[in-house]
Amino acid sequence: MDATERAAIEQVLGERAAALDVRLTDMSAAPERGSGISFGKRVGDGTTEAVRRLTDVGVGSTLETSQIRVLRALEKLDDGTYGVCDNCGAEIAEARLRFAPESILCIACAQALK
Repeated sequence: MDATERAAIEQVLGERAAALDVRLTDMSAAPERGSGISFGKRVGDGTTEAVRRLTDVGVGSTLETSQIRVLRALEKLDDGTYGVCDNCGAEIAEARLRFAPESILCIACAQALK
């Protein structure tokens, strides 16, 4: 990989890391004072809020996982192992890296984790 290609990958990963950080920070912000909704027995605002909060937990977990992969890919760029699978040591397909530059596992290892 040449310096121009490395810089482009680093920029994309840096932008993704920053965007993920903003989203995670926004999600973890405390609710506005007085915006609490009680969770009574009736279907309505309380149920809707409970479902939204459960969804936020799932989304937050996914965002955290994405952030970990992006930061790991940036580390790999720095230590010269970008494009090498963290699990088996095989090369990660160029098409996979083009589509998802934060990939730290080859396709076979990523599928094995599912």
